[in-house]
Amino acid sequence: MSIDYSKIIKRSWFVTWKNKWLWVPALVLAAYSGGGYSGGNSISNSFKDTSPSTSPAPSFDPNEVKDKAEGVLGIATDYFSNWVSNVSAGSWVLLVLAIIGLVILSTCVVWVLTSWAKGALILGFEDANSDKEVTLASISPYGWANIKKLIVFSLISVGMSFLLVLCLLIVVGIGSLVSIALGKAGAIIVILLGILAFLFFIFTIIIFTMISIYAERLIVIKGVAPWEAWKMGLSLSKGNFFPTLLMGIINSFIGFFSGCLGTIILLIVFAIPRFLL
Repeated sequence: MSIDYSKIIKRSWFVTWKNKWLWVPALVLAAYSGGGYSGGNSISNSFKDTSPSTSPAPSFDPNEVKDKAEGVLGIATDYFSNWVSNVSAGSWVLLVLAIIGLVILSTCVVWVLTSWAKGALILGFEDANSDKEVTLASISPYGWANIKKLIVFSLISVGMSFLLVLCLLIVVGIGSLVSIALGKAGAIIVILLGILAFLFFIFTIIIFTMISIYAERLIVIKGVAPWEAWKMGLSLSKGNFFPTLLMGIINSFIGFFSGCLGTIILLIVFAIPRFLL
């Protein structure tokens, strides 16, 4: 039986447009899942005054500029060397520990926020699709109730990804040792092996993404344990590979189009008034 993707998209658009509180967890996911906007400088710089100046261009000696630049760089290097030499080993240890602690704390905060958003969005959309009233107060408990399971699932996914990368590195390392023994023929083998490893890595990432889509819904809607959800997600991914892949491509295209549209709106709202002023 063929899937009517247009009907799915229309229904999803209708539900999300009617229940705008679903945008809150969706925006949290968009902000903390790797998608951020950092084009402020490029927008500002692109609307600077670029009209030609009527005053004559100042003359300069390239050698003089080079000497001054080298002098400034040398002074900066000396200051940095002196600062590094005056910092004690204990201070460096504390600095490294502080950076590691900050990274761990930031990762935990991001995991908590994204797990809350996933739980709230999945069950909130289910309520909205059943024509129930959706508010932030009604969907927030869904997120808090599933944070622990979704974080455990994230840890499982990270562990699986680490094992995948480790296996690929071992295979490439073995191939490199073989290439040394075989000479030119070995170099060709390593190149082919690298291409195959890259393609396998991309394919596995796609599978892992599909697993997450299915497993997270199983955890939130059905209450399945994280490891069981991972295995069931793998089974569902293999059985529904092409439909899920096609739906993922459609979602990616919609997300890309929405991002471009949002950027255009930002340009209209902020950049054009700045240019006129």
